[in-house]
Amino acid sequence: MVERVRDREHHERLFKASMSPTRREIVSAIGIHGKTMEELKKTLNLSEFQLKFNLDWLIKEGFVKEEGGKFKLTEDGIELLEAG
Repeated sequence: MVERVRDREHHERLFKASMSPTRREIVSAIGIHGKTMEELKKTLNLSEFQLKFNLDWLIKEGFVKEEGGKFKLTEDGIELLEAG
């Protein structure tokens, strides 16, 4: 396995994501096995706007990916989950 270079930009993204309780809550809810949008809506006490806005940010920043109808954590997402 190739070791990933952890540069300043990576650490800034991780810090920015970890500073948001809502994003940490979403990452925690997705967990290792992933969740569908409906499962996330049932699990989290967020408005649809809050969920979509923060989920879109997590996807754009590379912490979450959508795969087979489920949201799953990327390697960076798992790192964020473990840091929380």
